[in-house]
Amino acid sequence: MTQTEEQAGMDPRQEFLDRAVQIVGEENVVRPGVEDGYKDPYPLNPGRVPWPGVRPGSTEEVQGLVKLANETRTGLWTFSRGKNLGYGGPEPRDQKMVALDLSRMNRIIEVDDRLGYAVIEPGVTFFDLFDYVQERELKVWLSVPALGWGSVLGNALDRGYGMSPMGDHAKQICGMEVVLPDGDLLRTGMGAMDGTDLGPIFQGGFGPTLDGLFTQSNLGVVTQIGLWLMPWPEVYLNGDVTVEREEDLPQLIDILTQLRGEDVIQNNALCGNVVRAVTMNGPRSRWYQGEGSIPPERLEEIRQELGIGQWNGKFGLYGDKGMVERRLEIIKERFAGLDGFEVKARMYEGAEGARVAYEDIAEMDRTQMAGVPTLKPLGTINYVAENGGHIDAAPIIPARGEEVWEFYQEAKRLYSEAGFDLYIGYHLYPRHMVHVTMIYFENDNEEMLAQARELYGKLLDAARERGYAPYRSHVDYMDRIADGFDFNNHAIRRFQEKLKDAVDPQGILAPGKQGVWPARLRD
Repeated sequence: MTQTEEQAGMDPRQEFLDRAVQIVGEENVVRPGVEDGYKDPYPLNPGRVPWPGVRPGSTEEVQGLVKLANETRTGLWTFSRGKNLGYGGPEPRDQKMVALDLSRMNRIIEVDDRLGYAVIEPGVTFFDLFDYVQERELKVWLSVPALGWGSVLGNALDRGYGMSPMGDHAKQICGMEVVLPDGDLLRTGMGAMDGTDLGPIFQGGFGPTLDGLFTQSNLGVVTQIGLWLMPWPEVYLNGDVTVEREEDLPQLIDILTQLRGEDVIQNNALCGNVVRAVTMNGPRSRWYQGEGSIPPERLEEIRQELGIGQWNGKFGLYGDKGMVERRLEIIKERFAGLDGFEVKARMYEGAEGARVAYEDIAEMDRTQMAGVPTLKPLGTINYVAENGGHIDAAPIIPARGEEVWEFYQEAKRLYSEAGFDLYIGYHLYPRHMVHVTMIYFENDNEEMLAQARELYGKLLDAARERGYAPYRSHVDYMDRIADGFDFNNHAIRRFQEKLKDAVDPQGILAPGKQGVWPARLRD
């Protein structure tokens, strides 16, 4: 593309798309501005036209497209299925980019239930993997996130999480196949040897480990991963802890965190508030039709109508029946004698655990903790309007009850001032907590969108002031969040930029992802 052509207003992506037809076929090239182009389904900044894209069906086609992108200096925004809703979906960061949609690459290459691992491509969804396991009666248990239609590989690479004992999905990655920015093909870890089956079995290799370089990364296109899976448990137990008083949150957090750290509770426990329960029993107008946030007195009435706590903790236990029963005894002992706290549990034995959860889809958290994918949470999108949308705000904070309470109070104040209902869905690990809050809005309601943008910005500022930051980001806020990682004059970003310029000198893979821009676009 010459300077004269660019000045004439020609789309710099046109040559890439025309030549991409020879690699993937016309049916797998999406042209600019078409209805089925790529865009955020819940745009905080509406008005953008759909992006064009290409849909490769194999690693070889990805290699060909990456080489072509270098020749034409076309930026490629890579995603597995584009279902990362609340974070921008499939929408690229810059208007000059082309979407690299990996959803056609949907092979389940292997599932080994003796050693507990799978080898999969980017287009494999949680539903796909679950059905594959069930149809073959394999003795492995999945970890699934809130929505099952997304990519297993993509969720792990973006450091998403599920609600089983192996719910920290990035930590379950064992070996990758990666197309590098020049089109070369790399396998990491033990998979770097020809003629081995150790790739998905041992996370180390020989020399520096590389897998982490390709999580939340624009240094390569991951076309395959090994992923560790959990053995099928003899027993699955779904547990609940309800707390009547809002001010007892610190005590709940501290006890659940300690139990998780001791491996008494085996999964990342969930802690939700009344608004979270309301969103699953909506729309909002069913419960409240006034202006502004739902007032505390109405939330208390709703709590009693639903028969829930101000705080509602959920946990899972897995494995040998005797061990599960003893774990439950310990949990009940820790909460015994605390006024307003109640522990309930239901046990499922053998295959019943997954089967009952799959049929009893109305109980979302039971389903997820049982390793069964669902789409039930998608209904919460229309909480405030039929044409609804949302953005996630999920900073990582220390799992100390007093700090959780302090930040909760700040979030509550900001939501109240902005007139939004404060949704809380905390995910507890042994040392940290994902402080998940949702901002629900009406698409195309510019006044509400402006309020949502302002609230989200204030939440980011409040988190950064305390030394907190989100674990992943909406595409529109990647630069802002990256700016907060500022030790030694942003040393980490300077190093990331050196890596980017070394392996991707043309700057063609996902420019700007996580705030890392190539040299040609850095200014």
